[in-house]
Amino acid sequence: MKKCEHKKTNLRLPETKEAGFTLLEVMVAVAIIGMSFVSLLASQSQSVSIASISRFETVASMLAGQKLAKIQVEDFEQVSSESGEFEDDFSNYRWQTEVNELTEDETGIVGSEGLLKRVELTVSRGDEDENFTITGIVMTKIEPAEDDKK
Repeated sequence: MKKCEHKKTNLRLPETKEAGFTLLEVMVAVAIIGMSFVSLLASQSQSVSIASISRFETVASMLAGQKLAKIQVEDFEQVSSESGEFEDDFSNYRWQTEVNELTEDETGIVGSEGLLKRVELTVSRGDEDENFTITGIVMTKIEPAEDDKK
């Protein structure tokens, strides 16, 4: 009788490393991305806030300059403390003036009593606490003395 010989073969699968991420690696990556988004949103919010403040200051300075120019062409005696609102596109902006006559002690100019007024103009918007203040000096018209006309 013949003996049947079987060759034994080792059926081995080739060794491979599984390519992929562990749950821990995925969780760390998600946490890093989450923190990045939070910081981006915070900086975006701050940017919007700064843009709003910048817009207010730009518009308020333009309106204040315009109002101060109107005050400077008024008759000196008519310049007084008052308040009001701007019109048209700027109806949510308000203005208020505080007028004080400057004394000789404040100016250091001898004989300047009754010639100069300090105008402090404040522009504000809506119900917000934002204020823009500008100060100007208004001077009375000085007529030459009769002796100087010769």
